[in-house]
Amino acid sequence: MKASLLLSEAGRRVHLIENSSIIGGRLIRSEDVFPAMECATCMLSPMQQEVLSSDLISLHLLSEVIEVKGREGAFSVRTVEKAGMVDPVACIGCGECWNACPVTLPNDFEEFRSERKAISVPCAGALPNVPWIDTEHCPRYTAGENCSICADSCVFEALEYDQQDSEIELNVSHIILATGYRTITPDWLEDIPTRERPRILTAPEFERMYASNGPTEGDLVTEDGCTPSSAVILVHPFDMEPSVLNTLYSLKFVHYFRSKLPEIKLTLLLDASYSPDPLEDPYHSGWTELDEDIHVCSVPPAATGGGVGVPVSVPFESHEGPGKVSADMLIVSCGTAPSNGTIQMTEL
Repeated sequence: MKASLLLSEAGRRVHLIENSSIIGGRLIRSEDVFPAMECATCMLSPMQQEVLSSDLISLHLLSEVIEVKGREGAFSVRTVEKAGMVDPVACIGCGECWNACPVTLPNDFEEFRSERKAISVPCAGALPNVPWIDTEHCPRYTAGENCSICADSCVFEALEYDQQDSEIELNVSHIILATGYRTITPDWLEDIPTRERPRILTAPEFERMYASNGPTEGDLVTEDGCTPSSAVILVHPFDMEPSVLNTLYSLKFVHYFRSKLPEIKLTLLLDASYSPDPLEDPYHSGWTELDEDIHVCSVPPAATGGGVGVPVSVPFESHEGPGKVSADMLIVSCGTAPSNGTIQMTEL
């Protein structure tokens, strides 16, 4: 979005290709931004509004680049734009359509910690605030049913069931690839279904729990109804390289806990390979300023428990010797990698 605005301000025509139904990337999933704890929505909303109102930025949502030809100064870019089945001009985002929809699905935007409908927007406050129909799960398209519940609920007649996917060819001089990122769950947690570990949350899951537009509307309460009096934060993924990003994220989570549950008992476990060298981590001093229980672990912890009504137990090895901590909640840091599709795009 920032690149699009800079280019449009210089008088360039910009085509912004986005495979989601909204703009804002992963930042819209956050509540605050470290280190100043700036409101993420307050940071993003003006930029989103500028993009949506710019005469020089053409926004292509639910779109994917499938072919690139040519050379610098003369590229031909072919895209496929998925039909959303909703007229964005007629729709006012009132929510009546998705409130009426009977089809319920796991919500990937909320890290599968809540559910969505077959017609939906990813979260409250999304921009553009226009829902789209997931035709892979809507019975009108998967089973040929003559379902029109969402259209019947829309007084603005914004549903257009006969929309078709479309191919568009764009002639452009330059291409900017914004990779974004995806998170990688540590190996030991990968095989445990989300529903079976309500008290063990990955960093992205906890971020959405804290968010005011998230599945719990910002309440720090687990899916089995526990408001934690104690929590453990695994600062680094342990089966991946420690990173400054994990340091910042974990320091932010300490702030999150303290702001909503000031009496909570926190334990932080760092990987022994983590370096306090300021050249490798200029934010290391943040740990020394915390008044929390911090241990540097020589062996990756192996957490147990965390199921419905079951506290989490985390044994660990530190230079002080073996130890174990039990808590109501465990937050696990994740690794990061370029977002899905980046490699395929570079090959194009």
